[in-house]
Amino acid sequence: MNIGKENENIEFKRSVSETKEGIASISSMLNKHGKGSLYFGVKDNGDVIGQEIGKDTLNKLSNEIASNIRPSFYYEVNKRETSDGKSFIEVQFYGDKTPYSAYGRFYLRFHDEDRQMDNDTLRNYYLSQRKDYSIWEKSSSNITIDKVDEDFLKIYIEEANERKRLTWKYTDKETALGKLGLLAEKDILNNAGCCLFSSEKPVQLKLAEFGTETRSLIVDLDIFNGNIFECIDAAINYYASHINWKPVFTGNAQREDKPEIPMTAIREIIVNAFGHGDYNSNTDFELDIYKDRVCIYSPGQFPSLYTPEQFVSEGLEPIPMNVLINNVLYKNGTIEQFSTGFERTFEACRESDIAYSYQQTDTGFRFTFFRPKAQVNKLNSTEERVFAVINDNNKVTAKEMAELLDVSERTINRALKKLTELRYIYREGSDKKGSWKVNL
Repeated sequence: MNIGKENENIEFKRSVSETKEGIASISSMLNKHGKGSLYFGVKDNGDVIGQEIGKDTLNKLSNEIASNIRPSFYYEVNKRETSDGKSFIEVQFYGDKTPYSAYGRFYLRFHDEDRQMDNDTLRNYYLSQRKDYSIWEKSSSNITIDKVDEDFLKIYIEEANERKRLTWKYTDKETALGKLGLLAEKDILNNAGCCLFSSEKPVQLKLAEFGTETRSLIVDLDIFNGNIFECIDAAINYYASHINWKPVFTGNAQREDKPEIPMTAIREIIVNAFGHGDYNSNTDFELDIYKDRVCIYSPGQFPSLYTPEQFVSEGLEPIPMNVLINNVLYKNGTIEQFSTGFERTFEACRESDIAYSYQQTDTGFRFTFFRPKAQVNKLNSTEERVFAVINDNNKVTAKEMAELLDVSERTINRALKKLTELRYIYREGSDKKGSWKVNL
């Protein structure tokens, strides 16, 4: 049986011993056409020679594909059989989240060959794939300029004037927004203008504090809606009010309180998250505070061809996802200088001995700061159990909890004191007739 010829959408491999090469082919076809077919047990000329398929063969192949191609995409792995009983494997796939990498490398399909992209090719490819971001920014939001807070817009223009990043003065909303490139038509904001200045709360931000190193114990949860400027302020303020501050005495014996993770580093990553965010995503911006780390998530793709360290060490030019949004953030100093945010973040972390990591997920980009262990107030197992009991029954007494958890009342009272000090719970009403309230 012959199933055709290899081309830009079809690749043949003799057996699953060539899985790594096959996965590179998947990457290259996705990057070129967004879809394709890969066959195992087939010669280069299309003749089916067969492939031994054990009970775990398909699962192992599927797991290998899922583990080594990023970001995620849709695929099916199926066993096929010729009329004379020869078994072979067919992999059908498609995806639209280009560029896709295989084992950390990027490939592009040329006829029936997979060629690894060098940095210049990859950069040009990436730029060609992001044209839709500009189209989205300039498209109409159907929100009129009367939804823009004129006082805030005036303050923004004044800040930009002070930094000498705008040379013209404010006259009226329509003129100012037009000069900033934020109008789709006469009095209608484009999408960039809506996300930046609209009072319609176009952007959603999730803010959360967890009592452990997982999401199992929620201490505080808030869903904030606003424009980009409001969301940036909300995220920074949430961080400042939910972490530890330590007193530092300067040379003149004056006290200065400093956050456990430098505010400069936190602010830079928060601003970066909104500057590069995908505002059409089905996920939201997030700031999550765990007992051992602080995570900032953006539903946007970091330029996949470079790492944040490469931007710093090699002085690479920035590749903004949202050109209009980033230009506006730059003019009033929200972004101090293009492409230097990571440099300031890394420097601040080095000075304060803060470890960090980052991850390109299937849906966005997550940056993690690890909290200094000496400053993290962790709950012990008893405190976690007490919190869980109160979360289920806020009228429970200390005596009842002692009996339920098989510990002394003194132990329960110590746990309640700790939970209260850390703002997990508070008492409403008298000791006898009141009830516990959980800070959610």
